[in-house]
Amino acid sequence: METDLTLTTTKSTSANSAPNQRHRRSFAIILTSVVLLTFGGKLYEIILPLMIYDITHSSVAMSSMKTAELLPNFFFAVFIGVFVDRVNKKRWVLWMIGLQALLLLAFALLFRSGVHMLPVYYAIGFLLMTLSYGYFNAEVSLIKLSVPNHELTAANAKLSFAETFVGIMGPALSGLILMLSDVSDGLLITATCYLICMGLFTKLNLNVEKETPQKTKFAAEFLEGWRAFRANKSLMLMTVFVVLLNCTYTVINTTAIYFAKDDLQLSSSLLAVVLSASGAGGLAGSLLLSRLRQAWGLGKVFGVSILLNALAYFLLFLAHGLMMFVAALFLCGFAATLYSVSVYAFRQEQTPAHLMGRITGITGTCFRIGMPIAVYASGWVIAWWGTGVIFMASALWNLAALAVYVRTRLWKVH
Repeated sequence: METDLTLTTTKSTSANSAPNQRHRRSFAIILTSVVLLTFGGKLYEIILPLMIYDITHSSVAMSSMKTAELLPNFFFAVFIGVFVDRVNKKRWVLWMIGLQALLLLAFALLFRSGVHMLPVYYAIGFLLMTLSYGYFNAEVSLIKLSVPNHELTAANAKLSFAETFVGIMGPALSGLILMLSDVSDGLLITATCYLICMGLFTKLNLNVEKETPQKTKFAAEFLEGWRAFRANKSLMLMTVFVVLLNCTYTVINTTAIYFAKDDLQLSSSLLAVVLSASGAGGLAGSLLLSRLRQAWGLGKVFGVSILLNALAYFLLFLAHGLMMFVAALFLCGFAATLYSVSVYAFRQEQTPAHLMGRITGITGTCFRIGMPIAVYASGWVIAWWGTGVIFMASALWNLAALAVYVRTRLWKVH
């Protein structure tokens, strides 16, 4: 009897350990892929503006490229979210990553061949960002299918730490890569990272995916989410502020690179290392965020992020040397973390679970309404009046938004 009991216990333990091992293996694949994809994305974000600058030395061309990258999220965020809910996630992710790798290889080949056709580059950037959004939209579902519910919090914490760490180390490693003979080597390295991720994802074992019933029409699903969004006045009000503030946030990212190259005359490799100051600020912000929210509440943390962004932009306006520029970037990264995490936390807390995907898509589209126009216009403003106008105008814009924000009910949200 004791032997039978021992055998039964052993079998039960083995049966329980097998799924746990599968979950751990699946999450390890996703975590490794997130590190590689995030590093590749950071490398691409730094190298692409530098490539455009090397070709044209034009702020208009740089802003046009950034505009092309912003348009996919603006136009397709809602639709991609619904499609992801209806398809095989693993197959979808493999297509998204594989096509990005092919486009990056094509981009590098064109650049090395001396084919500097900006409309073609803009089109490739547009497609790359479309595919990138398609992947990251599905990533949340992959984690859900790969990790037990009771381990989701720990899994997301590990992913967040990995992304933050790469945010700091990525630009520094980019500096080493930019010491290579050709700046487009970075695109080849990014494509290699993506191809490695494809190989990893082919070995990913997921829990059985439940297909979304097709009885509900696309339009009906969208309208349900839209009505819920309109009924939530607090979320709508927060969305208005994010629309206004995102215009300056995106413009500053592009303008800072142009300022460093054109005004400070930094080399591409040194610039990549300097940009890691923003990642260090982001890490500091992530470490302090929980304490700040407990002490002040979410509404005040968001308000402080607006104030800090304004201060950082003013420091950029005053910067005439490397040290002030680095300090401004650190503060930008710190404020950006408080800003983005506050927005996402507020949206999650305000949204029912069954509407999360649709509300995320709707707000994601709304968040970007003003960004393409602001970024494109900033290129012309820089060409006419210089980067200082952008930095000062962005600081004043944030202060004006803060003056209105503190008078709303959002300021008191805990």
